Amino acid sequence: MPRYSSRINLNRLADAKSPYLRSHADDPVDWYAWGEEAFKKAREEDKPILLSVGYSSCHWCHVMQRESFKNPAIADIINNNFVPVKVDREERPDVDSIYMRAVILMTGQGGWPLTVFLTPDLKPFFGGTYFPPEPRHGLPSFKQVLLAVRDAWARRREEVLNSGSTLFEMVAGSLSIGGGAEAEIDRDVMSAAYEQLVLLFDEEFGGLKGAPKFPMPVNYLFLLRYWRLSREGWALRMVEKTLKAMFLGGVYDHAGGGFHRYSVDKAWFIPHFEKMLYDNALLIKLYAEAWVASRNPLFKFVAKDTSNWLLSELASPRGGFYSSLDAESGGVEGGYYLYSWREVVDALGEETARMLGCTESGNLGDGLNLVRLPEELERISRHLGMNIEEALKHIKNRLLQAREKKERPAVDEKIIVSWNGLAISSLSYAGAVFSERSFVEAATQAADFILDNLYSGGVLRRYWLDAPSEAGGLLEDYALLGCGLLDLYQWTGAPRYLEAAASLAGDILEKFQSSEGGFYDAPPEHDTPIRPFTVEDHAYPSGYSATILLLSQLYLLTGETPYENAARKALKRIWGRIVDDPLGRLAAVSAVPYLLGSGAQLVVTAEGEFWREIGGFVSRFYEPYMVVSGGKSELVSGLWEGKSAVEGKPTYYLCKGFKCLLPTTSLDELEKMLSNTS
Repeated sequence: MPRYSSRINLNRLADAKSPYLRSHADDPVDWYAWGEEAFKKAREEDKPILLSVGYSSCHWCHVMQRESFKNPAIADIINNNFVPVKVDREERPDVDSIYMRAVILMTGQGGWPLTVFLTPDLKPFFGGTYFPPEPRHGLPSFKQVLLAVRDAWARRREEVLNSGSTLFEMVAGSLSIGGGAEAEIDRDVMSAAYEQLVLLFDEEFGGLKGAPKFPMPVNYLFLLRYWRLSREGWALRMVEKTLKAMFLGGVYDHAGGGFHRYSVDKAWFIPHFEKMLYDNALLIKLYAEAWVASRNPLFKFVAKDTSNWLLSELASPRGGFYSSLDAESGGVEGGYYLYSWREVVDALGEETARMLGCTESGNLGDGLNLVRLPEELERISRHLGMNIEEALKHIKNRLLQAREKKERPAVDEKIIVSWNGLAISSLSYAGAVFSERSFVEAATQAADFILDNLYSGGVLRRYWLDAPSEAGGLLEDYALLGCGLLDLYQWTGAPRYLEAAASLAGDILEKFQSSEGGFYDAPPEHDTPIRPFTVEDHAYPSGYSATILLLSQLYLLTGETPYENAARKALKRIWGRIVDDPLGRLAAVSAVPYLLGSGAQLVVTAEGEFWREIGGFVSRFYEPYMVVSGGKSELVSGLWEGKSAVEGKPTYYLCKGFKCLLPTTSLDELEKMLSNTS
């Protein structure tokens, strides 16, 4: 019989910390959390494990819960024949990565909800993603799947075990890294990656060809860096085309601000409606960098609008940022973001409504409209008698008023360390570029909250939700937080953040580094059957890539060769994979120039608020391979030796290989120096 919590009709997930797990507490399924209690039961009762992985803002996770996990008949089949285990992929991405890889190897595709059947020793033998309650669209019903797996376990055990062992070996092999320590890294891989992106680029709609279309900021941050090094004009134009198309389409929320997770079509129009912190954090950085590189005022608007959305919708009053907004509102996917024809007309008038792509019957059907902007924004600008920025703000404000009575999407209030590291990096940069105090303050508050509450004695917790999580930090948490803190140091000059970033780097070298070079995803005290290396980037850089970036930049600031040696060795370990598939590892590819002598240092001596002083530089020059030091610390004493302000003015010392040119107080003179040294 199921063992329930003391609270009537609640299962053991009622006591979980994760909001996603708690949302399954009233399922009739006798769920376990990932851990030894479930594994022991599976061994003792000789039952396979049903592993279900999802997350709070996942629409199809909610659908499968309503259709299947709340169905008493299906729950009985599960409880009688399996040990059901629920995992929040945001809490345990290490577990998710192992079994997602298994499903991709089995079926050729993955996604959430992830549904995997395991032997009691945690080897996967069958799986998929969403299964409907009745057969449809070529998918068997979930009941059919459960009964088929039950029968296979009972009647074809040896076949199942052999299949599980074979698949497990394939998964283990794909999540390991082999040799390559003798490989020589070179910049040619950047050109190869660029050429592949050119072939895959959608010249009509931007992004990569086909659908669905994901924002993939890592791709376009790479292209900006490649453009800076090569001055290849098409690289910048690919970025400009994509960023404009993403903003004009429905994947951007033109009322509230912020980007939805992806577009289901090739024109960036119909989104999958959840909003994730990691997407929006990286997109702030991308649009801000693109503005500095191109001076397109639209990119400045989007970067600032998305930053303000982040501060308004996901900022915790304690400091730090929540994980996501749900895709659903009132049980309807996207309900909060859709409008009737009358709602848009009453807010903006009929002609404007048509310019925004809305129709009486609904551009999504059933009378529902999703707002998008026309390719020629000047049309709306002329119609409203405003400049483009004023027109966009007018549309935004009127649509927000029309939305006020709608049920708001739920917020997942986990403050995840790695995702907050991305936000800290982006907001500190955007604050400096746009001279926006609120952005810098939000980044500082997030950093202080995490350092004060989730990092102690060399131990980093994965997230905060009313208290620190039991789940420990993974490589991505240490590395992405370290990168965020390093950016916060660069754009505020506050030494505390440099010192914390160096401390995190030391923890990585101690806890995650392989003896042969490279970095595991999890620390030694892991509870998964594999201790994986994940070297592929997905929606955001892998912990492996972020570590290479963190160590490379720390070396440029401090001159400490162990940082450079560890970064170089890690890159060499995966060099064969990078050469074979650079597009899957673009964050690591983007770090290559740091290790090939392209990095430079800029020491800035300035009085007053450093982030304001640095704004003149950072908003004028696109120099992604330059590290900035504006605050003294023992860690950068070598870089700062003999440097002081000239005549009390902000003074710039441009250095390469710790050899510095004469100081200047003129940005025009600095520009000439940069031109001569690049």
